[in-house]
Amino acid sequence: FGKLRVRYFHGYLESDSVSINRYITGRGVEWSNQKYLVIGLSETVIYSGENRPLDLAYVNPIATHLEIELNNRQNRMGTSSGNGVWQASIDWLAKPNLRISGNFLFDEFVLDKVQKDEGKEHGSARSFKVVYTPSLLSSDLLSFYFAWIRVGTPTFRHGDGNNNFVQREQPLGWEYGSDGREIKLGLNYFNMKNLIGNLEIGQREIGEESIILRPYETYTDYLSGQFPSGLVNETVFISSQVQWWWKPNVSLISGLEWSDSNIDGKTIDIHIGIDIYYPKSFKL
Repeated sequence: FGKLRVRYFHGYLESDSVSINRYITGRGVEWSNQKYLVIGLSETVIYSGENRPLDLAYVNPIATHLEIELNNRQNRMGTSSGNGVWQASIDWLAKPNLRISGNFLFDEFVLDKVQKDEGKEHGSARSFKVVYTPSLLSSDLLSFYFAWIRVGTPTFRHGDGNNNFVQREQPLGWEYGSDGREIKLGLNYFNMKNLIGNLEIGQREIGEESIILRPYETYTDYLSGQFPSGLVNETVFISSQVQWWWKPNVSLISGLEWSDSNIDGKTIDIHIGIDIYYPKSFKL
């Protein structure tokens, strides 16, 4: 719609052994000046229930989670059958070779003075990235970046663990879940033909309340405290990845990561793979 772009999706996540069905739905709007700036607002919801069918209230692309719950329009009454998060994002091409982007997400927002006096905290997450591409190479593309991410301790959890932001015990969003932060420097290389490479160095801290450790359990509480919480896994890492297209439809992929953790010690992970696709159409 001119400078506006909207998107909506609705999907099935999984069912567990006791017939709890889990679904995900999201809607978002982006505004762009179609030159150098994009600003976005979005809502993502996970809802669940025993033998619960797809909820028609969430099929409406312009409905919102709070409006549906507070007006009892969903197929499970009450305010505990779904979990919504809201995000604001920005992508700014400050200069032709300098790009800045960031995200700010709210899972739970503490407004009530009584809750603040009790020491409750917001459930939030945020990230920031700067990418710089110097004009050093005439035919190849080389860029350097700095990235930072922080996901709060109770973020992406719910009073009902079936509404946590996970699928098949894996987090939806940041691959390290929640209750953690990461900072890293990296570079990307592309020879404009058939080779892409990446190199990163950084430091990561993950607390014991991370959703990757207890994917379907509820949050302990929303009281502010140590961050990351409990016994913290502190890791320094160096990683690299290379993808080379041997043929237009065949590529070889390899990666290596060295890490040093106060819990797991020094480790080296290596992976090698091949990606093949057939650019053919099949008709019945």
